[in-house]
Amino acid sequence: MSKVKKDHLKSGTANRKQKLKEKSAYRSVILSAVIGGILLIISILLNGGYLSLFASEDLFLQTLDITVKVLVILFFFIFMTISIGNYKELTGKPLDLKLIVLIFIFSLIQAFRDSIVFSFSLIGLLLIMVYMFLVQEN
Repeated sequence: MSKVKKDHLKSGTANRKQKLKEKSAYRSVILSAVIGGILLIISILLNGGYLSLFASEDLFLQTLDITVKVLVILFFFIFMTISIGNYKELTGKPLDLKLIVLIFIFSLIQAFRDSIVFSFSLIGLLLIMVYMFLVQEN
């Protein structure tokens, strides 16, 4: 009789662990989406010209401004891809290429006002896509 109870308890704790993992995975989806949304707002403010980090003509400050703008766009892409990928994994569906291309285009739209930011964002996004493709194959 004690063996039955132990097996029942083991399956119950396994079930709890599974629910805990699923709950933490949903938290990861939400947290990644919130961070991606915050980065989107920051990117719109910076790249839209509503907020300027440095108004100086100094080359170092301009370079730093461009770097921050590009990094915000790249991190937006990464966090949104993670969020949507985790959600798709939880629902049992694969992350299709259409969604990745949509996030890719949405990331590039953020940088259309400045050709330098657009160029570096395009290069960075392509490198991230190649990296994701190579990691997926392994």
